[in-house]
Amino acid sequence: MSIKTIKCHLIRQVWEFDNVSVFPLTYGYEIRNILFDLDAAGAISDLEDIGAINYNPDHEEAWPITVTVNNVEPCGAVTCDFYQGDCYNVDFKECNA
Repeated sequence: MSIKTIKCHLIRQVWEFDNVSVFPLTYGYEIRNILFDLDAAGAISDLEDIGAINYNPDHEEAWPITVTVNNVEPCGAVTCDFYQGDCYNVDFKECNA
């Protein structure tokens, strides 16, 4: 599996330039680690150890991975579509309080 397309310009900055400063320090590195995990996985089952990955029954190919502040409070999610072993439309959805 590899990341093929990225929708969010902030995610693109992290992925292409390793620029985690575009996100708050409290979770910028977590987003980078999620991207590494997505790119390295050979199948969805490889991501089960993340723990924050969830299946969306309304959209069979869409997967959100929860991003937390200090591994406690959810602040958003990295979302993506999996198709034929690759990751597409990587995006970031921020939680609104």
